[in-house]
Amino acid sequence: MTPSVFHLESFQADMLRPAGDLLALRQQFLRATRPELPARFEDPVQAALAVTEAWQRPHAAGVAAFDHDRLVGYLIGDMVFDQIWGRAGWVRLAGCALAPGQAPELIGDLYQMLGAQWVAYGCFHHVALMPAATPDLIGAWFDLSFGIQQVHALASLVSLTLPTVTRPPTLEIRQAGPADRAAVAGMYRVIRDHLTAAPVWGIALPEDEEEIRGGWAGMVDDAGMTVWLALEHEQALSMAAYERLDPAEVNLLAPERCTELVVAATVAAARGRGIGSALTHHGLTHAQQAGFTTCLTDWRSTNLLAARFWPRWGFRPVAYRLARQIDPRIAWANASRPTG
Repeated sequence: MTPSVFHLESFQADMLRPAGDLLALRQQFLRATRPELPARFEDPVQAALAVTEAWQRPHAAGVAAFDHDRLVGYLIGDMVFDQIWGRAGWVRLAGCALAPGQAPELIGDLYQMLGAQWVAYGCFHHVALMPAATPDLIGAWFDLSFGIQQVHALASLVSLTLPTVTRPPTLEIRQAGPADRAAVAGMYRVIRDHLTAAPVWGIALPEDEEEIRGGWAGMVDDAGMTVWLALEHEQALSMAAYERLDPAEVNLLAPERCTELVVAATVAAARGRGIGSALTHHGLTHAQQAGFTTCLTDWRSTNLLAARFWPRWGFRPVAYRLARQIDPRIAWANASRPTG
């Protein structure tokens, strides 16, 4: 890494093009080891569109670092206000890039300026999506008290050789249809029960359950989704839902002909029998035969079942969602408080 003398400025719209240049260089670097990542963002014009999307999100702001008049790094984030995240600051995947050779410690200076804006607005939950193939950059975020919360992973369906799976003889696997809406909706509780338990401790607000179950049921009616069920004696024991991703969308992780494994669940009593493996083998085989070349999925890093299961099926991390929780008492327990 080469040292540089830099100065910081608030990010402005006229910086979008040079920021796109930096993001394009980053995508070129990432694809050297992960060629299944989308190639189009190696084009600075396409990369600038991705930066623009991050910049135009509601409540977005950014910081840019210059070495004289040359942009050497930027950080763009937006504030989110909702029931799940509360008041939070987010850096999207296109919201951060450094010039080649730039010391990753620059992230600390950029975050210091942007994070102060978030805290001033009462946003104490800070989130940053970062590419997995940049360990020095990830380490710089770790030094800022961030940790891995979510893993985003890609499997190449072109090079993937699916393992041999022995399907239980009484197991039926078929695509879910309208008559299965209740069965699919019921699988939400499998996910809820697992992700609210140790060591994930994710929240599931009871007032949201009816709407979420309705969304799960609606997956079987969505023409862009394929939902598979594994049943035994007509009882649903496992499900997996795949979504066809639109290549026109700005998604730095999804190349053309990419399907996303949106959700998968196996009831607790049926685990360990190979049912989830049989369903995964079926779903990925169907995706290969349908012409998809990659499959994208994600899981909580603290979801031990998922963290051990999906890598065995060829899923390799391509991005991490990093998170940090600021003590909200900083709003009043600070140096600006009048002394008695």
